[in-house]
Amino acid sequence: MRLLAGLALLCLALAGTGAGQSFGQLQALCGKDKDGVAQLELSQFMKHVVSEDKDYAVVVQLTALSPRYKCDTCHVVDGALRAVSRGWKKSGGTQRRLAFGTLDVEDGEELFQQMGIDKIPRVMIFPAGKGPEAMANPSPREMKLSARTSNAEGMAARLSELFGAEIKADMPIDFAKYAVKAAAIAGAAYASLLAYRHINLRMLGRNVWAVATITFVLLMTSGFMWNRINTPPYLGQARSGDAVLFAPTQSQQFGVETQIVATGYAACALCVVLLVRHVPRVSGAEQRTLVTFMVVASMVLVYSYLNSVFRLKMPGYPYKLLLP
Repeated sequence: MRLLAGLALLCLALAGTGAGQSFGQLQALCGKDKDGVAQLELSQFMKHVVSEDKDYAVVVQLTALSPRYKCDTCHVVDGALRAVSRGWKKSGGTQRRLAFGTLDVEDGEELFQQMGIDKIPRVMIFPAGKGPEAMANPSPREMKLSARTSNAEGMAARLSELFGAEIKADMPIDFAKYAVKAAAIAGAAYASLLAYRHINLRMLGRNVWAVATITFVLLMTSGFMWNRINTPPYLGQARSGDAVLFAPTQSQQFGVETQIVATGYAACALCVVLLVRHVPRVSGAEQRTLVTFMVVASMVLVYSYLNSVFRLKMPGYPYKLLLP
């Protein structure tokens, strides 16, 4: 909110000064980039983007792409914005006067500090303030980044809704990706054929099938498929530069979350197997009681940790178990 309020004040300060009037100059900046994304410096951002007194719209990402910031999410959002910009460029951009730009923290550090920007990346939309494409509220607005809008197709769909124009993302064909998938499918098919010919699957025993089943269940319940579909960054990063293991909302997650949650589920499954299969075989009542207590305590602790992770992502969840 502080960012939006600050940008609104800047817009009012620049209104009527003629700032940001040259759509042609902004298009020239876009033309210098192969994807059509203007690489803005602070002065260009103030001149061509911030002013309300302009008859075109601009979509700008506030980001930190330098390797020293180690912002994986910044690169994900940058790739999505560039795909949308390429698609708009290929369509001719004749439906409305719209441009795409990026302001890096290294080029706009003064503004970032002034506006108190403590979280990046952010995608800002600066609507037209006059002309046939003017919006009723020309104040800048932020496009909330989620699992949907952080990828190119979702971002294009959201911008299409906002501007009432058909905006499509231009996603290059990843031939290497398809080649690897084809090779994997062919290898799996050949391995299955060999297994069918030379291995009697009934001889593998219950334990092998039990492990395979539990592994499959763990993959499906830990968020693995969500990661495959949305390709989130493996880790997050705090403002201090420390690694963040868990995304703070339930609509997002980092890749490492899947591994942590799957490990917790696996530990709980192992405890259940021990209680059912192995603890009854322990000789001596006292030893059996002690082992039972240790296994149950371990399972409760793991469940408590998983519950605390759930509460971290859903702060309003009222129930907890041992751990906060």
